[in-house]
Amino acid sequence: MSIGGVHRSLRERQRQERLELILQAAEQVFAEKGYRDTSMDEIAARVGIGTATIYSHFSGKEDLMVAAILDNSFRKIVEGVQAICATEDSATERLTRVFHFLVSSDFFLRRAEIAFAMGDSPEAQKARFSRQDAILESSHVFSSALTTLIEQGKATGEFQRRITTSAMLRAFVGLIRAQSVKDPLLHNDDSSVDEMLQIYLQGVVEHAHKNRDYSTPSPLSSSGV
Repeated sequence: MSIGGVHRSLRERQRQERLELILQAAEQVFAEKGYRDTSMDEIAARVGIGTATIYSHFSGKEDLMVAAILDNSFRKIVEGVQAICATEDSATERLTRVFHFLVSSDFFLRRAEIAFAMGDSPEAQKARFSRQDAILESSHVFSSALTTLIEQGKATGEFQRRITTSAMLRAFVGLIRAQSVKDPLLHNDDSSVDEMLQIYLQGVVEHAHKNRDYSTPSPLSSSGV
């Protein structure tokens, strides 16, 4: 490789590293202050760069938030789900761990907050459209991993075969959303996350497997998820 090529490679690597730092800082500031009080200036200060440098990567706040939360953060969530699904635990144990992982991540809450705060402004629509393909790809991988897990549970006799896989998947994701985003209509909701998971499992697990309590997830695998 020529000297010029080495310099270009180094600059590109530095650019990618800086981009990752910007995305991480954006997630942190958003988690601490919410969308409306998140500023490009504070994100830049945390990274140790000028605000203008952020604008060399992103067209505006909407573009950065979509990239950080709806794209980058979601991709990491999907990787975590894949790592859990790839372990050798039973399907029920893996599904339980995925549930606790997703609820504890607060991703669905942050996703809802971003969507509500940005609304349908032209900037928000443009930001979503620009990353639509990447987000859809992550969604496909997410759905495929859970679909495979449910099908494996059916094959081993853990999950009821008479319930369609799509119905199980839809109910599972809906349950996670319900635990992540509180319903204002339920003023006195004192149900626990484990109780809601037990209700789901009682509906999909075959009777021969229902005598085990899956409320507490087994230790995580060496994947570090």
